[in-house]
Amino acid sequence: MTSILEEFARGNIPSELRTFKNDSHFGRTMKVLSDTEDRLLAALGDELTEVFKQFSAAQSEINPLSNIDRFIDGYRLGVLMTMEVFNYRDDLVVGGEVSE
Repeated sequence: MTSILEEFARGNIPSELRTFKNDSHFGRTMKVLSDTEDRLLAALGDELTEVFKQFSAAQSEINPLSNIDRFIDGYRLGVLMTMEVFNYRDDLVVGGEVSE
């Protein structure tokens, strides 16, 4: 059974639709990425274009997997912080191990 955190991170549990403005830092960075990819593909020959497309496909597959792990780790850290606040304890995690 898949965890609720993983399902949420995969987008299977809907959250608010997020948009960005083209003139935002994110929008400008996406434009640079797109323009750079176009220039790179134009400069590569057929064989290297295929290699680049394979690389891009693998990168596109690994990014969501890494994002899921980071999301779950971050969420768990946030929950531990919340537990510390409500339990008035500062020793819930010591050296990476949960104390009893």
